[in-house]
Amino acid sequence: MSVENRRIRVVGEGELSRSLATSLRGLGAVIAEPADAFDAGDALDAAVFAPWDRNLMTPRPLIELTDAEFDIAWQRTMDAAIATCISAREAFAGRGGNIVLTFPTTAFVGGANYAHWAAAAEGVHILTKSVARQWGPDGIAVNALAIDPNLVLSDPQAAGPVSIAQPAVSEPDPAEALAFLCSPEARKLAGQTLTVDGGLWM
Repeated sequence: MSVENRRIRVVGEGELSRSLATSLRGLGAVIAEPADAFDAGDALDAAVFAPWDRNLMTPRPLIELTDAEFDIAWQRTMDAAIATCISAREAFAGRGGNIVLTFPTTAFVGGANYAHWAAAAEGVHILTKSVARQWGPDGIAVNALAIDPNLVLSDPQAAGPVSIAQPAVSEPDPAEALAFLCSPEARKLAGQTLTVDGGLWM
């Protein structure tokens, strides 16, 4: 599992995307900016979608949810996820590559007061499988990384527990799992989800 010298684009503006980019850079990856252009001789190797920003991911009772708040959570997230996949495919320049879509594990269980963001997370989850089916034959490995909601929700307690059990691992760090999903070794995976949340969701 190596990402050394692999050109990886991390899409997102929050703390999560910055942290993941820093971790990948520490493992030897070259972090590409979204505006970077590539040709066949210097193509992008992987793209990571990590838009989840705790400054935006605030709780709201469903009955009080406004159209604008749903648009921010659902529509903008899904539009950005699709755009990330398409731009990554173009930047792979026909060589294939890895796309990793991240989402919090509230996608699996829902979230009280977080229905809008849980819906967006599950949308990204399903998008992963659909794009993997379409582009797998082209050598593009599309997989997902499910992460601890505590990393992105502004008020995780308002979402309710992901599990009734205590986590098996404290402070789970998704960086190494992400590195694997961005590596050549993950190119045989298609539409799979690795969950790194300390064992909350099993």
